[in-house]
Amino acid sequence: MQNTNPTIFIVDDEPLLTEMLADYLKEQYVGFNIKTFPTGEACLKHLHENPDAVVLDYYLNSKEKDAANGIDILKEIKHQDKSQPVIMLSSQKSYVTASQTIMYGAVHYVIKGQDAFEEIYELIKANV
Repeated sequence: MQNTNPTIFIVDDEPLLTEMLADYLKEQYVGFNIKTFPTGEACLKHLHENPDAVVLDYYLNSKEKDAANGIDILKEIKHQDKSQPVIMLSSQKSYVTASQTIMYGAVHYVIKGQDAFEEIYELIKANV
């Protein structure tokens, strides 16, 4: 990691998962500045803060039905900054979904599960 205090955005509408991931990342690297957002729209309002990485859930409209999904938010993030590292997080084990997110610019597609947090941390280390 080149930046000593990287800013990581976590975008997920599941508060418990968001909190657990934030805690895990802070345990792995104390210098992380982590900001969490329940919707992609909330994240987009803060993109001007230039996060070092964005962890973005694929399904963002389970709580707010009108919320944009992860693909739409990914497209908008990449529209604003093509170099922004975005790690997609999903419970879907679909190759089509994964390849679609990569096609739109995600650096990686992580399936929620036992090793997901560790995988996300390793990806952040590699991309920040």
